[in-house]
Amino acid sequence: MPDAPFEQLVFSGGGTRCFWHGGFLETVRGPLGLKPERIAGVSGGALSAACFIGDRDQKLLDVMGSAFDARDHNFSIDRAEFDRNGLTPHQQMYRQVVRETLDAEAIGAICDGPSFEILLAHPPHSGFPRLTTFPMMAAYLADLAIRSTPHVVLPEKLGADQELVDARQAARDGMLIDLICNAAVIPPVFNLQGWNGKKVIDGGMTSKAPMPTNYEGRTLVLLTRKFRNLPEHPDRVYIEPSKAVPADKIDFTDREKIIATWNAGIEDGRAFLEAVSNAVRLMRDNSSAIPAHHP
Repeated sequence: MPDAPFEQLVFSGGGTRCFWHGGFLETVRGPLGLKPERIAGVSGGALSAACFIGDRDQKLLDVMGSAFDARDHNFSIDRAEFDRNGLTPHQQMYRQVVRETLDAEAIGAICDGPSFEILLAHPPHSGFPRLTTFPMMAAYLADLAIRSTPHVVLPEKLGADQELVDARQAARDGMLIDLICNAAVIPPVFNLQGWNGKKVIDGGMTSKAPMPTNYEGRTLVLLTRKFRNLPEHPDRVYIEPSKAVPADKIDFTDREKIIATWNAGIEDGRAFLEAVSNAVRLMRDNSSAIPAHHP
């Protein structure tokens, strides 16, 4: 393998399916010598990316598992809980998990780490942000069903826009937790948050695989679901789970499912390393089979 097999690393979103990222990277990070210069994440993948840089993947699994142990339902079941959390407890639980997982040492590593950007999306109309998310959500789901590719286009045609935010600067400004939580606001159920005066929704509605700014070289793109139409690009490797992962995207009640999803990532990581090893061996065999040229 080359010394730096991938200059960029991209984390797709997918809610709790993102624990597949952790298991996969735990398996391939050392053997591949993964030290990307640029990293981008979207939605739940923003937290995966932060944990990769801050070396908190296993801690995230433990912290979120403990949070799930304390709940057996995904909706607010009484008036007090509704007043506190809204329709679901997800946003409050997620913020607490992010805050507990990314301690000062991890945030320090992010401040001093590689280029790190997080994708945010903005609804089409700032005056009626929640209302405009309904047709955009329909367009997003239609895009997934019809085009079935990580690079979504239909929501932008309805007026949604997106921006890559410098997560290292956010960490230095004490705003990284807010940024990561803003990146995972799923409309129209979650309460819309704001960033720099603009309403924000889940960036995954405009792209499942945002390329870093000024990217060059090779990119490893980690997805969390299977697509029918993976892009073909000479400098990108798109990796998707070999089969649907056990975790449900926004089920915050089942520790065993996220553990099983992590383990699925480990299995796919081993398969990936085997495929890489076989490819390298084949290249070497083909090279040695070429007869020497004697003038």
